[in-house]
Amino acid sequence: MRIILSGAGGAMGKTTAATVKNHPEHAIAAGVDKFAAPYSSDFPMYTSFTEIKEDADCIIDFSVKAALGEVLAYATEKKLPAVLCTTGYDSDDEKLIENAARTIPVLRSGNMSVGINTLLKLVKEAAKALTGADIEVIEAHHHNKADAPSGTAKMLVEAAREVRGDLTPVYGREGMVGKRKPNEIGVHAVRGGSIVGKHEVMFIMNNEIVTIRHEAESKAIFSEGALRAAAFLMTAAPGLYRMSDVLDA
Repeated sequence: MRIILSGAGGAMGKTTAATVKNHPEHAIAAGVDKFAAPYSSDFPMYTSFTEIKEDADCIIDFSVKAALGEVLAYATEKKLPAVLCTTGYDSDDEKLIENAARTIPVLRSGNMSVGINTLLKLVKEAAKALTGADIEVIEAHHHNKADAPSGTAKMLVEAAREVRGDLTPVYGREGMVGKRKPNEIGVHAVRGGSIVGKHEVMFIMNNEIVTIRHEAESKAIFSEGALRAAAFLMTAAPGLYRMSDVLDA
């Protein structure tokens, strides 16, 4: 694949560029990043998609939510599959993504890790088996992460809600909040240092606790997942896809 890497100047962009070097069947055709200074790279760097001269097969976006409109506009114009790895989208962003998916294949995931997407399946199984358990989601990331809770934490909440539809998220607790309601699902965000990413889901019952946990040791796992997702989209019809579609293929 010839890849346009959006957000190429950021931490995940640089990690992805390094990861692609381990895959000789792939190459980065161009990088785009309007929010970071250019850096020495093996591919052309641009501040805007309008400057790109190179042909490509797909877009991998590790930028920020503010760049979504430009990413999707270019993808739909050039009929390029797009892998969206950014988090923090709002309802307007969701509409843009859905509209683009009518004409091109788009994969959006709050976490590109194969391990995390396996964790999502395990959460669903545990929610089915442990029907009366109180559920709490805890996530931890580095101190530079701008959004909270993480996109992955939201995915974990939705995985549990697919089984127990009455669950209502409660984001942290402070003061006299009263007795915990049976249909609460607590969501807690920790920020500090250089934590790549930690997520755990606790199923708490009387006298026993089941905890399912995933810890990322390197950002490269997200880049590897993004490459796998892009390869999947190369033969996919227009539509909106998830990492679960990639794993099940």
